[in-house]
Amino acid sequence: MADVEVARVTDYGKLFYVRTHLGHILKPGDRAVGYDLYGANNNDNELDKYQNLVIPEVILIKKSYEEKRQKKRGKPRPLKLKSLDMELDESKGRGYEEKMNTEYEEFLRDLEENPELRFNLSLYRNKDYQPSEMASVSDGDDVPSVPLEELLADLELSEEEDGDD
Repeated sequence: MADVEVARVTDYGKLFYVRTHLGHILKPGDRAVGYDLYGANNNDNELDKYQNLVIPEVILIKKSYEEKRQKKRGKPRPLKLKSLDMELDESKGRGYEEKMNTEYEEFLRDLEENPELRFNLSLYRNKDYQPSEMASVSDGDDVPSVPLEELLADLELSEEEDGDD
């Protein structure tokens, strides 16, 4: 547990002091994702029963690596997932496809950041990934990624017939 001082990205004038479980992860200048309860309207009868209950102004959920990921945008990931072929519904339009791509990208980010999420998934090595490229960009940042040791080699099966029959 640690006491941290945070501010909104849109409003650096108001500072919030909060106790968080992210003390071992956050460093000065880092960004975090959380809930802003500063202006929340709490009109729950159950909360009224607790006279001494102090609701925090901010609840931090996780560290945000978005700013550091901006540097790596467009570069291939070391991992890839296999999926079944899907038929896209053409009637939903282009916006639906973009939304699906955005959600898939967020899912991959969550997989990189959380080892518990990828525990039961089979992640494969991406052939397009070049570790030397990433080493030149990384210059000491601490963006989480999947270790190469956790990735499986991609098995490609083909139906080639032997001429021995």
